[in-house]
Amino acid sequence: MQGPCSQLRGVHMRISEQAKIQMLRLIDEGSSLNPFDLETFNRWMQATYEALQSDSVQQQRFDEYCRSSCGVTYSRRLRCGVSMLKQALYKGAPEN
Repeated sequence: MQGPCSQLRGVHMRISEQAKIQMLRLIDEGSSLNPFDLETFNRWMQATYEALQSDSVQQQRFDEYCRSSCGVTYSRRLRCGVSMLKQALYKGAPEN
């Protein structure tokens, strides 16, 4: 089975400045979030899902790999979500 970001190489899109700021905030929050604080964890998961709405492929992957428990630990789901946000920012960055 391939990882959530394995098919994203070479895909580029632009995202709004507001979306970038929201993603950066969620990355920062997710990087220090206690995954066992379930109320905060679930709020972060929902906010991240909504922040990825500009990228339907990434949003679908987030739904499959992070929002669905599938026997995966909260910590791993959180790390995966942070990684997907970073990937979405990278994809949305303008090329120089």
